[in-house]
Amino acid sequence: MPREREIIDQLTRALAIMKKRTLQNDDVSTVKAGDRILAFKCDMFVRSTDAPRQMKKWQMARKSVVSCASDFACKGIKPLASLISLGIPRNFAYKDIQELAKGFKVAEKEFDVNIVGGDTNESNDLVIDCCMVGFADRIVKRAGARNDDLIITSGPFGYSSSGLKILQNKAKASSQFSRRARNAVFMPKARVGFGLGLASYASSAMDSSDGLAITLSELSEHSRKRFIIDSLPATYEVREFAKANRYDIKKLVLQGGEEYEIVATIPKHNLRKVLALARKNGCWLFVIGHVEAGKGVFMKEDAKLKRVEKRGWEHLS
Repeated sequence: MPREREIIDQLTRALAIMKKRTLQNDDVSTVKAGDRILAFKCDMFVRSTDAPRQMKKWQMARKSVVSCASDFACKGIKPLASLISLGIPRNFAYKDIQELAKGFKVAEKEFDVNIVGGDTNESNDLVIDCCMVGFADRIVKRAGARNDDLIITSGPFGYSSSGLKILQNKAKASSQFSRRARNAVFMPKARVGFGLGLASYASSAMDSSDGLAITLSELSEHSRKRFIIDSLPATYEVREFAKANRYDIKKLVLQGGEEYEIVATIPKHNLRKVLALARKNGCWLFVIGHVEAGKGVFMKEDAKLKRVEKRGWEHLS
C-alpha cells in the first residue's frame, strides 16, 4: 500500500494542483480574495490511528481542531470559521455525542474560531474531519530561509513521544514528568498567538506535527539551504527520562511527532523581538541552529557534522 506522502504526491499530480495559478499549497491552500489571502485547511482525525485508548472523546474533538489551528498558526493566519464532518460508529450513545460537542466548544473558545456547520455519517470508527478557513495579509512559506538565519522552535520537544511510551509501553517516569508527558499527548497546544506575531519576523516556518526531523528536512529542501543543528530543543527532564529508560534522546526528540510546535527560521536581527513575542505568548523559545549554503540537515556532534535522517510520524508507513 502506498504511504501517506506518496498518496498526496499522486493526487497533487493528478489534479495539477501546483499548476493552478490562483491556488498555492504549503501546509495550507490559499487563493487571492481581493487584496487579502483566503486560506483553507482540512485535517482528518481517526480514533484508531490518532488517539491512544486512554484519550477522552472530548479531547479527541479538541485535538481535531488543534491540527488545523496549528497549521494556520505557523503560516501567520488567524482562524475565522470551521466546518466539522463526523463519522460516527453505531455503538455511540447520546452521552458520547455530548462529550464530542464539549471538545468542540472548548476548541472554539481556545482558538477563537467559529464552528459554523458540517456533516455526519455512519462509520466503523470515529472519524472527525475539520475544515478551517481564515484570512491573512502574508503567508510564511516553507521556502524562504536565508544564509545566517537562526533556526528556532516555539517550545521543547520529546514530551509527546515520552507520553506515548508511558501510556503504551509503561515506561518508568516520575509522577510529575508522567503528568506533563501524558498531557502533551491528550492536550496538545497550537501556538496561534505566537504564530500570528511571528509572521512579521520569520523567513520560513512549519508546524512540527510530523516530527522535528521531518519538519527541518522539509524547510531545508524547500529553501534549498543547509540546516546546521547545534543543540536539541530538549529539557533536562526529557533527557533524564530517556536515560532512565535507555531511549535514544535524538530519536525521542527528532522523530516523535505530534508536538504542534512552530519551527521557523528568522534573521538574527529579529531574535530580540521574537524572544519578547514568545514571552508574551507563554512560549519557551529554543534557538537550535543556523542556516547556510548547501543542502540537507546536519547535527554538530563532537565538532563533526552528522546527517539528520528524515524520519518521523507518517500514516500508512
